[in-house]
Amino acid sequence: MKVSLISLFLILALVVGGCATKPETNASVERQELKVDPEILYALTVSELFEDRLPQADGSSLLQVQFAVDVHSNADLAWKVTWFDDTGMTVKGVGEGYRKATLITGQTRYFRATAPHSRVASYQLHLREPQ
Repeated sequence: MKVSLISLFLILALVVGGCATKPETNASVERQELKVDPEILYALTVSELFEDRLPQADGSSLLQVQFAVDVHSNADLAWKVTWFDDTGMTVKGVGEGYRKATLITGQTRYFRATAPHSRVASYQLHLREPQ
């Protein structure tokens, strides 16, 4: 009887202790804003990366990202932006796949993307070769 009472107490302590912990979120995870695939680095340098909030008629705002690349050699580029809310969760949007561009030596190309929803708080820009 004493053994089962002690066992019950230990199990109860573990269950209650496990329920009392706060769930982890991605909000505290530091994320690089820019991820460039090493295979495309020979062709370009990201020379500018800006973000701004665009005011909307309803009082909210949308995050907009603009970046520029200086082109060192002819290449094709694929890029996309992943959007995150303030808890670190991905915010889905329309046309989330990679966008493609052709780069010509000596030019500077500018690209822009606007968040799909006002709850977007941060982003991650991905650059790579098209597949």
